[in-house]
Amino acid sequence: MSTRIIQVRPSRNSRWKKKGDWEVFEAEGVCPVWCGENGRQNALEYARQRMGYGRCDLQALDDNWNVVETITNEGLKAVV
Repeated sequence: MSTRIIQVRPSRNSRWKKKGDWEVFEAEGVCPVWCGENGRQNALEYARQRMGYGRCDLQALDDNWNVVETITNEGLKAVV
């Protein structure tokens, strides 16, 4: 069984970058954005909730898109 990777990272999209936004990247086309001073925290909470749907690694990235933290749910059993 493969492991999904979800990334919480600052957006590089010029439309959102000015607003201090954070995006949760799951796959191409699946990338909700949170803006404002609580944007990062809200994005992390959403990503943790998404981790509950199967094996997953959550990667938190810094402003340069370097991984600064990885959270896994390896012990989670898949729902069938």
